[in-house]
Amino acid sequence: MSRITLFFACAFCCIFSLNTSTVSAQYSLTVEASAPAAASGTTYKFYVNMSDPSDRMSAVFGNNEMPLDISVPEGAFSSTFNASWSASGINPAFLPFFPDMADDTYATIGLTGPAASSGIADAADPSIVEDSAQPVTPFFTTSGSTHLLSNTLTGSSYYVLNTAGNGLPDADMRVLVMQVTTTGSISGTINYQVFPLGVGADQQQISVDFDGAGTFGGGSEAPACGCTDATACNYDVDAVYDDGSCAEFDECGVCGGTGIADGACDCDGNVLDVLGVCGGDCTADADADGVCDDEEILGCTDSLACNFNPEATEENGICNYDCYGCIDPMACNFDEEATLDDNNCIMPGEPCDDGIEYTEDDFLQEDCSCMGYGCTDSDACNYVEDAVTDNSMCNYVTSYSITGVLNSFNNMIVNYSYPNTNGSSYEWSISFGDVVDGEGTSEIEVVWWGETEGQLCVVETNSEGCSGDIACINVTITNGINESDLDQIL
Repeated sequence: MSRITLFFACAFCCIFSLNTSTVSAQYSLTVEASAPAAASGTTYKFYVNMSDPSDRMSAVFGNNEMPLDISVPEGAFSSTFNASWSASGINPAFLPFFPDMADDTYATIGLTGPAASSGIADAADPSIVEDSAQPVTPFFTTSGSTHLLSNTLTGSSYYVLNTAGNGLPDADMRVLVMQVTTTGSISGTINYQVFPLGVGADQQQISVDFDGAGTFGGGSEAPACGCTDATACNYDVDAVYDDGSCAEFDECGVCGGTGIADGACDCDGNVLDVLGVCGGDCTADADADGVCDDEEILGCTDSLACNFNPEATEENGICNYDCYGCIDPMACNFDEEATLDDNNCIMPGEPCDDGIEYTEDDFLQEDCSCMGYGCTDSDACNYVEDAVTDNSMCNYVTSYSITGVLNSFNNMIVNYSYPNTNGSSYEWSISFGDVVDGEGTSEIEVVWWGETEGQLCVVETNSEGCSGDIACINVTITNGINESDLDQIL
């Protein structure tokens, strides 16, 4: 058929339908697609179309002869705030706080919430019977469910009694029986029971296959005009002729909508504020720092400062750094007034200098005193009272006596000696005389010049630097010399 012929055929059928009393498809199924209120994907609403205002929707069911089969490959969305399998768990008072409840997947008979708040006279929440071996309620209560199937002998059915007001059609002559929200496709077979004119004895049980949005089952007397593009958001599966009405969802999720209005930043008509926030309320940011002028906070912004203010957005130039110090109470230089660690704590066990020549490997004690290892034997020449005992370091110098004459004439050279130890040095001291040779050795020559008495002393220092006790002798000095005295001396 040519495009011109198709156009006139469609125009004719649409004019015909407007001017004749066309009979609606009896008890057909309409699946409408719309954008969810808060969840992702698409919300599909399933309506059973009625023929008369007194027709009553009775039940949705499935069994081994008429399986109920709904496939949602990408999973159905189930709000955590509706604990029920039906719309009875969607409290209208909670919708402003939990908007995704409106997108919940649920079963229903003519209700979008609890019967008590529906405003429908004699409304009643639906009841359910199901095979415990193949329950259908998990499909409506478990988010991510991909398949609803009821094909056992017992089967399942959710229903209302013939007296329930919500079983009657709404102003559009239809009854809502299910809602499913998913990010993918939806297809399957749904079975339902209708009481024509409200007469239960005339019950009709209808099985309809569906695939996505559209109207399925039944028929009409006039050729169907509508959108024949299966990818369109208003695709009409029953349309024979395309009437040019095909549309797509705009960016706001409205089928055939115009999208975000010029100058707006979202689908609610909000605009950008000076910070570039959609719907924001900031009107001025003089320093362009991304903080609204009326929300600026002055303070120190240096994170290393003692008075750093993490909430400050503007530097006030009053940072200080006098709170640094050692904050470890176990340290020897603990500063109780410091609040920030300067990483210079001195701990017990670290090296130090106790100022004592005869100690080694000085280190801080638990009481923070400085001590080194040393000899604590009081008989040693390198004895240290305040040392960590290590008597392997003790050094001993044996005390001896000076050998030499104890009576001498003045101005006469006399020899004196002290027992020699290899490596030792000897420091001599004399009064009323002079050491004329051998200073530093164990043997010396002395000239006395006193008139009565002199003294000669020596201190031995060994090769390890340890000095012994001082050894001394007193010498009687005679002024002048005669032959007999010389013989005695010699």
